Amino acid sequence: MESRQRVGLIVGVAVLVVFGLGWGVWRLGTRFAELALQSQQKAEVAANAADSMPVKKGRLFSNDEVYTFLAAAKKAELIKDPLQRCLAYPDPPNSHWSAAAVHAYCQYRTQAVMSFADIQTLIQNGQAAELDQRMAKILNAQMTQPAARGLLDRTFEQDFDGSFDIRPLLDAWKRDSPNSAFALAASGYAYEKMAYKARGAGYMSETPQSNVESMDRLLQLADTDLQQAVALNPHITPAYGAMIEAGGLSLGDVYLASAKKHALANNPADLSIYGYLLWQAQPKWGGSIKEMRDITAMAQAHAAENPLLMLELSKAPSYEKLKDCDCHTAEQLAEYPTIFDQVSSSKQLADAGTAAESSHHLELSVVYFSEALRFDPGLSDERMHRIYDLNNFDESQWAVDEATRMLQAAPNDTDLIKARAYSYESLNDYPHAVQDMQAALVINPGDGNELMALGSMYANSMHDWDKAWETDNRIVKMYPNEPYGWILRSEIQQQQPRAGLRETIDYFAAHFDNSPQAHKLLLEMRAALALQPKSLGGASVAKSMPAG
Repeated sequence: MESRQRVGLIVGVAVLVVFGLGWGVWRLGTRFAELALQSQQKAEVAANAADSMPVKKGRLFSNDEVYTFLAAAKKAELIKDPLQRCLAYPDPPNSHWSAAAVHAYCQYRTQAVMSFADIQTLIQNGQAAELDQRMAKILNAQMTQPAARGLLDRTFEQDFDGSFDIRPLLDAWKRDSPNSAFALAASGYAYEKMAYKARGAGYMSETPQSNVESMDRLLQLADTDLQQAVALNPHITPAYGAMIEAGGLSLGDVYLASAKKHALANNPADLSIYGYLLWQAQPKWGGSIKEMRDITAMAQAHAAENPLLMLELSKAPSYEKLKDCDCHTAEQLAEYPTIFDQVSSSKQLADAGTAAESSHHLELSVVYFSEALRFDPGLSDERMHRIYDLNNFDESQWAVDEATRMLQAAPNDTDLIKARAYSYESLNDYPHAVQDMQAALVINPGDGNELMALGSMYANSMHDWDKAWETDNRIVKMYPNEPYGWILRSEIQQQQPRAGLRETIDYFAAHFDNSPQAHKLLLEMRAALALQPKSLGGASVAKSMPAG
């Protein structure tokens, strides 16, 4: 595809990397340069080697398999009804996803959840008793109706996220309905989420003591409410999830063991409870891969009763494998089709897509991003990444349409604008690509990466030398000490050809000839200069250097 063949630009990316620049290069030849430059997160505590279990090797998807998959996925995504769209979606190539588990998960992800706005209205109107009745119906449906599995869990997850803003409303609910197990559970659940946020995401050794003290105070408030809630109604599953997480955060192993015991005794087939248990059993929290496998086995004993539990099969084997690190070999990535041979959660699938993308295996990332979107269409970041992936499999029009829909909700999102520009360029629709690039530059005039992409397109795709030169003048003026503007300048001067290559070479030699790679590029420039007519090679500095 012509728009992807940017020889000079690829060389520019190489020089950027060699020079150790801090630029997050979004699209200079390959958009994965940004991912390669991202700093790796701190390594998690490794699982005990004796606990590890090798994953059976699979194989990467073939291009034919991906094309077939995408054709079916595109057809399914045209279906308006969310449940039917999810059910019509293809499974990954060569996978053996349980139809019952897929059906259950599609129902789980598309079920109607009571909104916080409805809860707020009932409490503010003095209808706490009505709210309790509705919560009781939700719990009963979760326990008795296959189509409502996890409904109460999802209600709490969506509505009681631990924001300080909702605290007065929960307190009002408890005052109006002091013996309500649901009010107490919601209050305790929200306190525990607040505690989690207070602690922060860093290692405990890096967490300020004031954060730890706030966490502990909030956990005590959470425990008081949660204990009362499960005493009143032992089937309120979100309460146990919060207790399990509280035990892992600070309340200790004895507390955690008690919460686990009572949770499974009263709700032995609940997906959310096993999710919390697997979170707590991760090696980074002091657990082990063996403990994760044991919990997974416990869950699978109830999979016939609740097929959603099959989603947990991927968590132990994928632990520490779903890293966004540009470090996976093809052999390691070939484990993914085996890890995800059964349906997994949208988050796990999204993480698999990100990890595969970071290691430049788009045949995996486009499939796993698509599957994540199948179950959670609201994953905007994953959808934007898939837009780029689609261009690699001759689905650029689909990519344009996706970006256009997303831009209707976020018209000033420059990342989306650039994604659509890239897709237009892949269609050789340069006028629309230029329009989007310029729109992005209006919003962010200092975007050197987009300026470089625009200049490269003018030069290498459109051969509009005057506009390429004008754009490069902007780049060199704004970033005279960065090499990529001068690389593009030399490309224009070689390909048009245009006067001033000697001065460009002299400037490049004086400022950037400090590595073997840069020196090789310099030799190539000099070889090109030797082939130019002398009338061009000897142009004056005044004519070839940018004004200002």
